[in-house]
Amino acid sequence: MIPGRMLALADLTGRFVAHSVWCVSDPEAFIPLIGHEAGGKRNLLRLAGTTLEDSVASGRKWIEANPEQAERAVLVFDAMLTLPDGTKRDALFARAVEYADGRAVDIVVPYIPGGTNKGFRVGSPKVIGRNGFTDADFEPFFAQFWTAAKGHVDAAKLWAKHLDDSL
Repeated sequence: MIPGRMLALADLTGRFVAHSVWCVSDPEAFIPLIGHEAGGKRNLLRLAGTTLEDSVASGRKWIEANPEQAERAVLVFDAMLTLPDGTKRDALFARAVEYADGRAVDIVVPYIPGGTNKGFRVGSPKVIGRNGFTDADFEPFFAQFWTAAKGHVDAAKLWAKHLDDSL
């Protein structure tokens, strides 16, 4: 059975990834973000650096150092996903960490940007890395992820309307 901390991480991750999907549905540039939680209080930190690379590097350092002494945190940024055939696709990448036990999961959500001839499309989250998770952990993790994502009503409607699992 998945521990309560892991469900809390799934909840935090679902909420901030959903918010990020909502943000990238508009063709404007996405500013990387960190969602973090301590003592039941959630915070959002936008990482507006000089370049996207600087912002992501700053976010990775923050996640490693945990300067706010968060219980859990998620870094979300926009980058290109290289598929097995070498094709590149826009995607949101999320690194979620539960600090109490060091568990972490890396998730990618592929999408097609709005403003293209195909229109905005978004795929389902896919695990691309993990530490301390078993295969059995992912069913309850993603059940809670989706529950939290639906809590961001605008993002949930958008994701449902533009879901494309072929991505």
